[in-house]
Formats: sequence, C-alpha cells, structure tokens
Amino acid sequence: MTPVPVPATVRDLASHRSIPKGESIFRVGAHAGHVFFLQRGRVVLHRFGPAGEEVVIHIADAGEFFAEASLHADRYHCTAVALRDSEVAAISSIDLGARIQSDPRFAMQWLESLSAQLRKVRARVERLSIRGTAERVRHLLLTEGSGKVPTYTLQGTARELAGQLGLTHEALYRALAAMQKDGTIGRTGKEIVLLR
Repeated sequence: MTPVPVPATVRDLASHRSIPKGESIFRVGAHAGHVFFLQRGRVVLHRFGPAGEEVVIHIADAGEFFAEASLHADRYHCTAVALRDSEVAAISSIDLGARIQSDPRFAMQWLESLSAQLRKVRARVERLSIRGTAERVRHLLLTEGSGKVPTYTLQGTARELAGQLGLTHEALYRALAAMQKDGTIGRTGKEIVLLR
C-alpha cells in the first residue's frame, strides 16, 4: 500500500519512522514530545483499566493524526502500538504549536482535522452506551458507514472491531451471524452493508 503523504503544511516539520507490527511508538508516562501522522499501517492507542483490562482509546488508520494531546501535555496518557507494519511522521509538539500560532490558515485546517476526529469519538462514546450488541453494530454502520446504503469497510480484524465496540469478539461474531441470517446486514469480504 502506498503511504499517505504528510500534509504539505507540516511536511517540513516531519521526521519519518518505520514501526514493525507489535512495537510501541510511545508508552504511557513517556515524555510527550511529538504528534504523529500515520502514513501507512494501523496504530492502536490504549491503556489498562483497574482490573488490568485493555481499554482501546483510539485506532488510527492511514491519513490520521494521533497523540494530538501532546501539544498540551508533558507526558503521554496512553500507549501507541503498531497493529501492523507502519510508517509514521513524527512532528515536534513545539514546532507544531509554533506553526499553529503563526499560520491562521493552517490553524483552521488543524481545527477541522481535530473536529472530524472529535465527531468520531463522540459517536464511539454514544455507541458504547447502547446496550445491545446488534444495536451497536447498527449504530456503527449508520455513523461510520458510507454510501446511499450504509457500508462499513473493516480496516483491521473483527477482533479489533470488537474492541472498538466494547464487545468480546465472540459476541460480535454471534451478532453479525444473526444479523446476516435475518437480513439486517449483508457481508462481502471486509464490507458490512446495512440492508434494513
């Protein structure tokens, strides 16, 4: 897959890193010195809950910024791990902050990017408050699906999707099978289509 180019407005600030699958980009508690742009691959941002359970905060796909909070934090509040071989552009938080302050046009583009990601996060929070598994899947298709007939393309594994939905992978598999059997969804390859 061809890497997504770093946005021209910050290309001069970026240094590039290749991260093998399973390796961390940063760990919770480490000095927060960079914001990252994912050019290729997939990255999970997570931390662990009180019972030791993994809590997925965000999964970044190619073309997304992540660790934006490092602009205003001394330490990273989560750990970022490559879910597959990845390429990232690391942008110094200090340099990015200076660019935002000095370039109003870029500042607006930065706000648009953050706003889009915030909308996704709000939809995810809303989805996690929904009780039924099938209802969570339906909400995902309606909020993140594309096209006239809502179609969601799975970017990673079904297990990763289950984590994003706050479900066990077994519960997700059962729900998808039941929804497909009753005609609520259709599935072809990595696509899930909401039929009714």
